[in-house]
Amino acid sequence: MKKTIGIIAITGLTVALTLSGCGDASKKHAEEAKENVKEANKDMKEAVKDAEEEAKIRATENWTKFKNESDSTIAVMENQVKEYREKISKANKKEKERLNGELDKLEQNLNKLKKKLNQRNDEFKKSLKRLDESVDAKSDSIKQELKHDMDGLNKALKDFFKDNVESK
Repeated sequence: MKKTIGIIAITGLTVALTLSGCGDASKKHAEEAKENVKEANKDMKEAVKDAEEEAKIRATENWTKFKNESDSTIAVMENQVKEYREKISKANKKEKERLNGELDKLEQNLNKLKKKLNQRNDEFKKSLKRLDESVDAKSDSIKQELKHDMDGLNKALKDFFKDNVESK
């Protein structure tokens, strides 16, 4: 954007200087060229502002969609933990202690993941206020990291009883 503005300004100045050396008619053309440069700069600033606003809207929509999907996935995992707690309550005392210990670890990881998602959401909202071109890249990186963590935890939850049943 800065290059484009610079090119327009240099072009306008070059035209103005060239025309200024040609007498009264060229002075008139020089004035017109200056006005054209001013208008072009104004248009460029408006275009930059519009592009930033569009980027802000797009980033917000993408993040909101990701956050909603993540919240839904976390809710499903929380329900799985509750179901597993009910199944564990029917096991014998020794198995109950072992399974509860393992499930407690998974539940702690789930709570850390929820906390991390909420922290990232707060960070996103703050970064959106001072929007720059890197917001999309940052949010994509955060999304990938959280998605990876959720997938791992989800797999661990799904394999929880599978692994424990096979180990008997």
